[in-house]
Amino acid sequence: MDDERPQVLAPDGNPRATHQLPPPEMSEGEFVSRFRAVTAGPHGQRGQLPGGMVDCWQAVVDACLAGYDDSLEEYDADLGVRRLLEAVLNHPELQRYRELSWVREQVAESDRRFRAMLRDDPIPHLAHWPWWESHPPRYAGPELAADFQARYGIHVQVRET
Repeated sequence: MDDERPQVLAPDGNPRATHQLPPPEMSEGEFVSRFRAVTAGPHGQRGQLPGGMVDCWQAVVDACLAGYDDSLEEYDADLGVRRLLEAVLNHPELQRYRELSWVREQVAESDRRFRAMLRDDPIPHLAHWPWWESHPPRYAGPELAADFQARYGIHVQVRET
């Protein structure tokens, strides 16, 4: 199964660059307004912009591909971006907007890159969680690798950034 995964590292050992299409013109119109409403916090915080959320998930993926160098708590918090994107991508009200297809395409590309650096088998007691949370990375920085070992008893290869 591993041989079916796309290569995430260039021959020099660095993450491969990906070609990103520029976001479509999204003024503070109806889609952006609804997107913000869907992503707004429970205490009246202003919601996120589509391009900002896409960029944030891409940055999390890039950090992971480079060997995420922070704690398990920070890693879990950063994966929160993907949880929120999942809610957006599945929100019934947003399905009618064509702009959502751009968000979906960008998330799919980042997901492809992220999945390629995850291990095939999920953490047993997290197997019912979404794939991005249930599968540990193949490699990480020293702190995250140590946290996976301490919390889950899972060896994650250390990659210094």
